[in-house]
Amino acid sequence: MTAVWVIVALKRLLPFQFSWHSMLDRLSVWFLRRCVSREGGELLLRHFIVETLLIRFVARNSGFEDIPEPDLMPTTFKDLMGHAVIQHDVNMYRLIIDTGEKLRASGRVKCDKRAGLDCSMLDVPAITPDDEYCRFINLDLGTALYFMNIPFALLTSEDVYEQAVNSFQLDDPLMAHLADITGDSLFRAWGARQSLSWLEINRDVPRALYMHAVVHEYAHTHLCRLAAQSHRSTGSPV
Repeated sequence: MTAVWVIVALKRLLPFQFSWHSMLDRLSVWFLRRCVSREGGELLLRHFIVETLLIRFVARNSGFEDIPEPDLMPTTFKDLMGHAVIQHDVNMYRLIIDTGEKLRASGRVKCDKRAGLDCSMLDVPAITPDDEYCRFINLDLGTALYFMNIPFALLTSEDVYEQAVNSFQLDDPLMAHLADITGDSLFRAWGARQSLSWLEINRDVPRALYMHAVVHEYAHTHLCRLAAQSHRSTGSPV
């Protein structure tokens, strides 16, 4: 954490900004293949997928047309190339902005509860975290995130890093949308409970990211349960 704080402080003092996203991709993939346990790598890839599925669920069941559905579904580390680490934050921002604009345009303050929810997008594909590569060490995901945060802070601009750090606060409106659409208030218990107007960059980013992934797992699992319950009660396909 100290190294990241030093990097962030120096970037604030410099009269220019720099970034190298392609190098960030290469370093991240190399580190995941060589230094992170198979389970840790699989959990990280799964987070990208689960977040995409939650965004798709809200986009498809919000009652609004033309809300984009992201296609970021990395099942191998190679799929993280092309700035996936940055893109998955952008996808969340786009969902919250698009739904917010459409709610304001319709004069509503929240998404309506939907009957006959479309849950067809909730299946997680098979994940294969590049087992053919020899690992030097097998770090758990929580530890690996602390190491990965250093090049992320170094190789992104201050704006991009701040955008990523504060994207965790979007869990609150995401959970609110899930609660409103499904009519199940349990989703609200997993929100971040932080104002979107409060920007904080000097937080424990790896810990916040880990908890962010856990929240999404809770939400995805609960959606799957609701879909299964609906299937059993109606006899219709999930």
